[in-house]
Amino acid sequence: MKKKFNKFLIFKLINMKKKHILILSFVLFVNLMSAQIDKGNWMVGGSGNFTNYKSTFQSNNTEFTQTGSGISISPNLGYFVVDNFAVGTAVGFNFSNPSGANNNSHSYGISPFVRYYFRKAEKIINPFLQTSYGFSEGKSESGGSNKSRGYTIKGGSAIFFNSSVALELSLNYNSSKYNSDTTYNDLTIGIGFQIHLEKK
Repeated sequence: MKKKFNKFLIFKLINMKKKHILILSFVLFVNLMSAQIDKGNWMVGGSGNFTNYKSTFQSNNTEFTQTGSGISISPNLGYFVVDNFAVGTAVGFNFSNPSGANNNSHSYGISPFVRYYFRKAEKIINPFLQTSYGFSEGKSESGGSNKSRGYTIKGGSAIFFNSSVALELSLNYNSSKYNSDTTYNDLTIGIGFQIHLEKK
């Protein structure tokens, strides 16, 4: 009887240890998966897109439609001033190839931005909204140059692989004014990565 009781006691202790290990593992997993989107942390990364675009623009009070393809790359740096809310700056590099015209163009610019994550840090998928206002300068193969300013509204979701690295998918609305008389509006789909750095 005593041996049976001892075996039962050992079995209970083993089960309790297993439960404690599972609970501890879960707590560690949650801590590791909690994204670094708290006040005082940094994020560094970038986004890009390749698109076949259809843009509408106005020039001299007349509306036109232009199609073509383009590539955009935009590295960024941001700082979380409060939990879930970051401010920062992105640098953009763009290449455009309008359809029906042998007049490729490239440009570069800078875009201060603000970004807000809607869910808590421990969520693996976290929707965000970002707005930015940018300034750029570029040249075309025909020798023309242009300057532009405008805003972008970006909405999407960040998918966190761990507490520091996230893949981002977004839908971007852009509205820009070129050389003070031509306005472009378009929609693009973007993909990017962010690395979140924890404060020490």
